[in-house]
Amino acid sequence: MEHFKALLQANQLKSTHQRLAILEAIERFGHIDIDTLYTTITQKYPTMSKATLYRNINDLMSFSILEEVKLPHQKQHYEIKKVPHVHLICTKCGGIEDIFIETKSLLETISSQSGFQIQKSFIVMNGICKRCSGKK
Repeated sequence: MEHFKALLQANQLKSTHQRLAILEAIERFGHIDIDTLYTTITQKYPTMSKATLYRNINDLMSFSILEEVKLPHQKQHYEIKKVPHVHLICTKCGGIEDIFIETKSLLETISSQSGFQIQKSFIVMNGICKRCSGKK
């Protein structure tokens, strides 16, 4: 929790219990949709409204602390902003994993071959996770 307080302070944001609860829940889940986040937070803070949740999420996104994760055929999720990475989605269990690989050369190749100036990328790969495939 202390690292979140420091992160908020570094961005000149108040360290409220709502913001800390949001960050802790997102860190615990890794990727979380708004309904699951709301259910999780209201177990500890039953008086928090969805409006307060959305307002705080928007504040945290505007300071690049949180990032919206748009996944095909799923509700949008939120994650704590990280270095560029690839999202792996299991088609069996719906689990979302991050894999941290260098994407710069891929994006440069796409840009040079297409002439498209990439401003932001979001890479998603679908497949079956280790747990669902039975591999260790």
